[in-house]
Amino acid sequence: MTSFSRLFATAAVAVSLAGPALAREPVDARITFSGGSVAFLAGVNWGSGTLTYRGRHYPVQVSGLSVGAVGANKYRATGVVHHLHTLSDIEGTYGAMEGGMTAGPGQSGIDMRNDKGVVISARSTSSGLKLTFAPTGVRIKLKH
Repeated sequence: MTSFSRLFATAAVAVSLAGPALAREPVDARITFSGGSVAFLAGVNWGSGTLTYRGRHYPVQVSGLSVGAVGANKYRATGVVHHLHTLSDIEGTYGAMEGGMTAGPGQSGIDMRNDKGVVISARSTSSGLKLTFAPTGVRIKLKH
């Protein structure tokens, strides 16, 4: 197993084990984002959204890379954020394991964690045609 595969496998296990515990923890922020993706074995995702933190709204940019996906789709996701202690902690690369299939309209979920311990649990709706069972890296950056 390559170090890239090990990194994402470890992140996926950690987030899946944390899922039930996170349901009992307070929500620090909410996030919505939308965008699109295209892939043929390796894929690219893009989008933008809004982080709602302490009563204020902050625009964010989302980009990412997946391995093992085929197809194209557009998505809209909403989620909750845990362990966000300062606004700048939202920025970073999030590791996740994504699995799903979209043929027309579809729904899926993703739980991801960055190196600062911030966890995002998001649910999305999508449309298009895409098959994914892939380690995914998602980069979130505040727009200034």
